[in-house]
Amino acid sequence: MVVAGRAGARLGDSGATSEQDSGTTARAGRVSRQLLVEELGALGEPRSEAAIRDALLAAYSWFDGVWCDEHCTPSALQTLEFAFATLGVTPPGEVLARTVEFFERLALDLAPEVVPGVSVVLPQLASRYKLAIICDTGYAPATVLRELLLRNDLLDLFSTTYFSNERGTSKPDARVFHCVCDELSTRPDEALHVGDSQRTDIAGAQAAGMLAVHFLGANDRDAAVSTGDALIRRFEELPIVLDTLVRATDSHPVRRS
Repeated sequence: MVVAGRAGARLGDSGATSEQDSGTTARAGRVSRQLLVEELGALGEPRSEAAIRDALLAAYSWFDGVWCDEHCTPSALQTLEFAFATLGVTPPGEVLARTVEFFERLALDLAPEVVPGVSVVLPQLASRYKLAIICDTGYAPATVLRELLLRNDLLDLFSTTYFSNERGTSKPDARVFHCVCDELSTRPDEALHVGDSQRTDIAGAQAAGMLAVHFLGANDRDAAVSTGDALIRRFEELPIVLDTLVRATDSHPVRRS
């Protein structure tokens, strides 16, 4: 999410942080493994659920390596091709296409809960600032994520959206943050980013010359190492923290890049 203000611009990113639910993630894992058990069985290439779990974990590790090293996010097709290769299976095109569509749409079919406070706070911020999203995509592409935001009456609050599968580059690459600042007609030192990952959100935004607020309400695994200019656990804290940082920035402009 990007926030750009009327009296200057302020940037924030929530991306996936506004849609986190560990229970939903666990259910999605079970459902996706069961689908692969059935598809492989129908192909005469049966594999155990444990073998499928290991293949998906290997595919995730490969995805993570590309994401970290190359600053881009492989598509669901590429990730599932890696998983099938790990299992020693080359599925027919129609099976691969059906599996990819299933994985891509899981975020809609098993929609996660919106983080408490988001549906109230974002309209408040949108009345004062321009908002945008910066999101590194996984299995779910931008088309699915936009539909998910639309279902929750959030999409129209954003002036622009940056999804890595559409743009080709992912966080923490500084070009991502600078691109969104350009689209909001603002400078990085007039921008603030909100996210839940130290590596991609907080360090990435700060390296691009922006302030960064670390949202710990979705997960707090990076809390001990966070370099965020502010840390919050409840989304309702964001307006006050944002106002405080805006005032401080007006007095002492951020110069990090």
